[in-house]
Amino acid sequence: MPFVDAHSWRQVTNADIARLWAEGPIDFFYPAVSWGGPDGRVGLEFPLLHLLMALVWRLAGTSNEAGRLVPVAFSLVTVWWTYRLGTRLFSPAAGRAAAFLMAVSPSVVYFGRTPLSDTPMLAFSVAAVLGYVAYTQTGRARHALFGAVALALAGLFKLPAVLVLGPVLWTGLVTKGLRRTLADPWFVAAPLAAIGAIALWYLHADQIYLETGLTQAIFRPSGTYAADIAQYAGPFTTVSHWTRRDLLTWDTANELLFRYWALHLTPIFTVLTLAGLANWRWTFRTRSIVDVWTLAAASLVAVSLAGQIPHEFHQLPTLPPLALYFGMAAAPLFSGDFHRRMAGRLRLVSAVATAAVLVVAAVFGFVESGVIPHLYRPDNLNQAVIDAGWAIEKVTPPGALIATVEYERYGTNSPMVLYFAHRKGWSFDATSISMAVVDYLHARRGACYVAVADWPALEVVRPEMAIDLGRRRVVDLPYTHDRFRLFDLGCPAAAAP
Repeated sequence: MPFVDAHSWRQVTNADIARLWAEGPIDFFYPAVSWGGPDGRVGLEFPLLHLLMALVWRLAGTSNEAGRLVPVAFSLVTVWWTYRLGTRLFSPAAGRAAAFLMAVSPSVVYFGRTPLSDTPMLAFSVAAVLGYVAYTQTGRARHALFGAVALALAGLFKLPAVLVLGPVLWTGLVTKGLRRTLADPWFVAAPLAAIGAIALWYLHADQIYLETGLTQAIFRPSGTYAADIAQYAGPFTTVSHWTRRDLLTWDTANELLFRYWALHLTPIFTVLTLAGLANWRWTFRTRSIVDVWTLAAASLVAVSLAGQIPHEFHQLPTLPPLALYFGMAAAPLFSGDFHRRMAGRLRLVSAVATAAVLVVAAVFGFVESGVIPHLYRPDNLNQAVIDAGWAIEKVTPPGALIATVEYERYGTNSPMVLYFAHRKGWSFDATSISMAVVDYLHARRGACYVAVADWPALEVVRPEMAIDLGRRRVVDLPYTHDRFRLFDLGCPAAAAP
């Protein structure tokens, strides 16, 4: 499936970075996007996922299938590490149950094949806790090293993963005590080194933003450009992920709770997860690690509601501890001892019946979750942007720089048209675009064209600009909808084919 299903902006942004590296030189410390002009350096999370996609595309060719294989691999590893963690904390049966939920959760399945950094972040978050739990049980330094490296990678892939510091440090406190934990360099120096590596990268990413005005909403709101462009543009409608007072409502709580009920866990498995939450037969040492992890994940949701509501994938860090609660309750269903208690052929009947019930519950929950129409969107893909991009690629020279206007609001920094057009340029919405910024980009930055996705909307929002643009030559774009316009500003000689 092309990257135009749900959350296509972020999918395409990451794919855009990967494709630029697949087709050109790799500058790992300075990732670039096509909507940032000729250079387009952008401040974002550690781009290891982008690098892996680029390498796969160099080997297998640029395709949606090859690109999706990278997050799929991380998703499968997450299932395996969840099994290993559940086994170490509780029992092999509980580990199987927890892994099963991570394998069939509609949201984990969907986002597990999208090129979003949340998928490898989830994998290494589980690995960090697994490594430290294994270290406290075996005393082997290699387990602690595995946990420390995973902790650093989780936070580098995406900053919210630092919440796993809670269960990691609590693992030491509850198993070794305060004094021995503070005396253990694996619980002091190693996490500090991981935090240092994370901090260095994000300070570097923020410095890129200060230089270019381009970011993916880490510390700063996204949807901006540098001052030399911003001074000519209209007001930017920026996006931030931190909680605002107007979001502290019952409607917000109901939306999130329903999302867990229907999309993340599904109703049947939600009931079993709550049963595990109420089950206190496991020892305090192991059970409390999951409790602390849950509290840390809940605190993340509480402080970032502005990002949680529009982005279902922002709840992914909360799912591993919930899967472990499910594992506590559902362990008997995944235990051979449970079926061996039956006599004769009833053993096989019991095992087959249990497997059938679990599969039916998983499939039914997946279909009823709404993940297919709302996230996969097979009947509502944004094919128009693909068609427009392909048409622009055919009628413009390869080096042409294009300014795009794709949305009325919240559309600055959109990667869509430029990615599918295989071109570089700048992206605005109808509120931020102006003829002054178009003239500046044409005269000083070499912009050749202006692409407008919804011309009637621009005529309403920016009537004076529509009049000025209307005097330019309109380039015919076959097979695109009649609202799309491409205006020729006159391409500099350097951009000619």
